[in-house]
Amino acid sequence: MLSKYLFILFLCLSPLSIFGQGQTSRWYFGKGAGIQFNNDGSVTSLTDSRINTLEGCASLSDASGNLILYTDGIRVFNKNHDVMVNGAGLYGDPSSTQSAIIVQKPDDPNIIYIFSVDTSTSQNDLDRGLNYSIVDLTLDGGNGTITQKNINLLPDCSEKIAAVLKNCLDQSIWVVTLGPETSNPGPFNTYYAFQVDENGVNTTPVTSTFNNLNIEDPRGYLKFSADGNVLASANGNSGLFIYSFNGDTGLLSQQKEIKVSVPNKSAYGLEFSPNQQFLYVHTFNDAAPIEVGVHSSSLLQYDITEPNIASTEVELDQRPIYRGALQLGQNGKIYRTTAENYLIGSDHLGVIENPNEKGIAANYIHDAVYLGNGIANQGLPPFVQSFFNRVELIKNDDGTTSTSLSICEGDEFTLEAESIPNATYHWKKNGNPISNATNVLTVAPASFSDSGRYSLEIISNNPSICPIIGEAFISVNAIPNAPTLSLSQCDIVMNNNIDGVTQFNLNEAIFDNSFSFTFYESMTDANLDNPIPNPVGYSNTTPFDQIIYYKIVDANGCENVGELQLIVESIVLTEEDEKYFPICDEDPHDVLLAGFFDLDAYREANYPLSTVSFYPTQSDAILEQNPIDKEYISTSTTIFARIEDTNACEDVDLINLVVYPVPTLDFMDEVIWCTDGPPHSIDAPDGFDIYRWYREEGNDHIFIANEQNMQVTSTGNYILEAGNIYPTPNGSMECTNTARFKILPSNKALIKDILVSDISENNIVEIQVSGDGDYEYSLDGILYQDSPLFENVEPGLLTGHVRDKNGCGLSKKMISVIGYPKFFTPNGDGINDSWQIIGINEQFQPESIILIYDRYGKLLAQVSPKTQGWNGMYNNSHLPASDYWFAVTLQDGRVFKGHFTLKR
Repeated sequence: MLSKYLFILFLCLSPLSIFGQGQTSRWYFGKGAGIQFNNDGSVTSLTDSRINTLEGCASLSDASGNLILYTDGIRVFNKNHDVMVNGAGLYGDPSSTQSAIIVQKPDDPNIIYIFSVDTSTSQNDLDRGLNYSIVDLTLDGGNGTITQKNINLLPDCSEKIAAVLKNCLDQSIWVVTLGPETSNPGPFNTYYAFQVDENGVNTTPVTSTFNNLNIEDPRGYLKFSADGNVLASANGNSGLFIYSFNGDTGLLSQQKEIKVSVPNKSAYGLEFSPNQQFLYVHTFNDAAPIEVGVHSSSLLQYDITEPNIASTEVELDQRPIYRGALQLGQNGKIYRTTAENYLIGSDHLGVIENPNEKGIAANYIHDAVYLGNGIANQGLPPFVQSFFNRVELIKNDDGTTSTSLSICEGDEFTLEAESIPNATYHWKKNGNPISNATNVLTVAPASFSDSGRYSLEIISNNPSICPIIGEAFISVNAIPNAPTLSLSQCDIVMNNNIDGVTQFNLNEAIFDNSFSFTFYESMTDANLDNPIPNPVGYSNTTPFDQIIYYKIVDANGCENVGELQLIVESIVLTEEDEKYFPICDEDPHDVLLAGFFDLDAYREANYPLSTVSFYPTQSDAILEQNPIDKEYISTSTTIFARIEDTNACEDVDLINLVVYPVPTLDFMDEVIWCTDGPPHSIDAPDGFDIYRWYREEGNDHIFIANEQNMQVTSTGNYILEAGNIYPTPNGSMECTNTARFKILPSNKALIKDILVSDISENNIVEIQVSGDGDYEYSLDGILYQDSPLFENVEPGLLTGHVRDKNGCGLSKKMISVIGYPKFFTPNGDGINDSWQIIGINEQFQPESIILIYDRYGKLLAQVSPKTQGWNGMYNNSHLPASDYWFAVTLQDGRVFKGHFTLKR
């Protein structure tokens, strides 16, 4: 591929402005986000950005990588991150895909043109089209001032803009956008190319109109290939197109539409691989912008050298993120934004590590670059694409070329460009000349100081041929330190069988998990890469003391070899080393006798000055595998405590974990005490060694007694604790259970009042009481009810009964329900021989007045409640059977009348 593009690299604006390649070294984008490309090809996040944009942005540095300015298309920030003089109010737009691009004036790098692209997002939002503003860097003490602003070039255009070098001989630059064919708003079908040369911006564009093009969607990026021969145009829902571009004329031709086949069909971000073989596209599903959890995006690769480009589509990544930009970095990698939705960005960038490789070999890594406090939204800064047009000087083993190389100290590297007869080769490192006159530069062995950015300018002896620029970013990584290590292991000995051989977990010697470690029995094995197959469970072959070797390898593949000394300490396990850790069963109601062993507390109490870890088996303790810690749930068992000093085994203890049963305790929830009676005696269940009674007062537990029996003298909340005592090797262990209960009051009822509604068809009696009991009520002492209200009560003298259901006593009171008989039969048979008001007598309302009349109103008798009543006679004569009337004035003041029948 190198020879194919070797002589079409138009990259010679001037040695000072273009050759250094530093113009693309600082990017500012998103919300306070920025990155810097270092000379060794690495990327560092920046924290000094003041930009805040959802989409478009642009940045520019000088040839040495020093910041000049950056913008969101509306505000321009100078190298000190201050808004430039007159640097506000540019006609970009926060919702424009590529709201700006920055171009230096040929032959005068102090004059800079900022091209801004507007868009309309609502009915009241004007679309000012394509404009440019002029920056003079010689003003404001070298910080720059915008001297002219918002010079209009097009009244309407899409949200995209791109720039590329015309050719290295006249050093002009083309700035291209897509817009409608006429000045009237409408579908986009015309590309406008404006030439920037030593005279400034030519406001008369070169136009390329495609009658079969009908772009309605203004969104999406516009990107040139680095050699300027191909232009790609992403147009959201209106499709993805590529064109051939004539740098001499500014005309586009050979329009090809690339049909996206994946479900995420809307094209947004674009970028070409450094070797210009592959086009990368960031597509999306165009879901509602600010919705959460509905977005999906794809990262696609197309081979533009193939006749049927769409058939080469490879989906490198698909995930639920929003649309985003793609931008080539000076290290030859392509970076991707990964926002969640239109408003919510991400603190990482994705990266295509090997964009010159076909398919998944391109190696896309998501969340590859952390932005610190910065947030990447949808946009990344575009550049004059010719900045990236250079020969890749690193030749890979598979024949491909690349820009970045990471090696280890002591290795060698070779940089190589194609040999051109009679050409002159100018090599530089970090901008400083290197004495080397050939097309090949070899550094052997490489040291850390050889890291940096290497560039090569090849100048042909034919002045009509443009210089060829090559570049490589070399990172020389330090060899990791491999100190001499030691690993001391305990050999637990039974029956004094001391042999000095035990098992080691060699991984315990690893001192930094950011490196990989491999272990070898000898240096010969290390040189042959014949590792110990069982680093966990390795048995030493030399008793007591043995030297083996380890290889340490860092993330860059740099390695070193060091010694590891294995030391065996024989430990004779005796009864003195046997310890006990007793606890009580956690749940007395299940069938499993198990509990929680707080090993942290045990370690603190028994090994306060030692480093101790616990293991379930002796083998685990030796190999330091399967450690147990904190609250260990177990039945009665044995575990092992490994005691260490700086990872060296000093001793091993055997610990007996013992679980004692906790008794079940069945006790009533409530106890009723008759508060108007004597103290109440409560008995706890039989069969326990321990009894303790407490009264709860807030958060305090007041001890009352430690007998099986307790005398209740007050109501409230109480606790009964009962349990057993178990002997242990170190004393005894109490395991108790508790029952909470309440002492509730009850007592005999106090009858406060009896409400009677009588002399009616439905006589009602209600007994009103006070007291703490649970009461039931009766009017005959036999049939009781829970309600104090009685209906349809027969008149007469009754006894109201109130009984405490808890057995605290019975209260009684006489009740008078007044009524009268409807008839009487004074015939001497002893049944209904007299007529009297019912419910009054010599005790109840004895002074009541009862008058009896015949039908004509003649007073026949006055009856006293103290008598049996009227016997049906008047003046000692029997009155005939008939209806008679009465009038009653009760002692309580009530008056009522009625009539009754005398039957003979």
